Amino acid sequence: MGITLLYVLFIVVGLRFFPPAQIGAVLFIIALFWLLYEMIRTTEKRTLAVPAFAALIGLSVWIMDSALLFKALPLLISALFLVKFGEAVFYNKPFLAKMVQKTPRMQWSEEKLAYIDSAHLYWMIVSGINTLIQVIVLFAPIEIWALYTPLGWYLLFGSALGAQIIYGKIHGVK
Repeated sequence: MGITLLYVLFIVVGLRFFPPAQIGAVLFIIALFWLLYEMIRTTEKRTLAVPAFAALIGLSVWIMDSALLFKALPLLISALFLVKFGEAVFYNKPFLAKMVQKTPRMQWSEEKLAYIDSAHLYWMIVSGINTLIQVIVLFAPIEIWALYTPLGWYLLFGSALGAQIIYGKIHGVK
């Protein structure tokens, strides 16, 4: 959430004082350094997606001088979530249980891990709703975009997680 909030603050405040092309150039340079850092820090290619998209958005804004493109980065990230969950559903490549098993100091039963892996369709739907909302706020005033991007997105996913946990408790998943 911190990076999202910083990104939104950077865009909203920056656009009040500078033209989009200058903010795009700064975002491009920051994202390049972030991308280089991630390339040095890890061998996981998945961690390169966000800084690569940020660099692409920054370069595009720099060249086209359009503030609308800044608002596209959260939409692209949301679309990546949708694609990842879609891949898990349609190609039977579950990944959630593997991710939660990395949580330190938590024990996961086989039943709970199976329940988590069975939720990919649910999370694909939630990601689809989020992506649709991101498309809508893409064309909304920047204040609405700035409100939804760092706050609404997390409320949506937090509520969806809470609903999944409650559903699991009601159905006796241990």
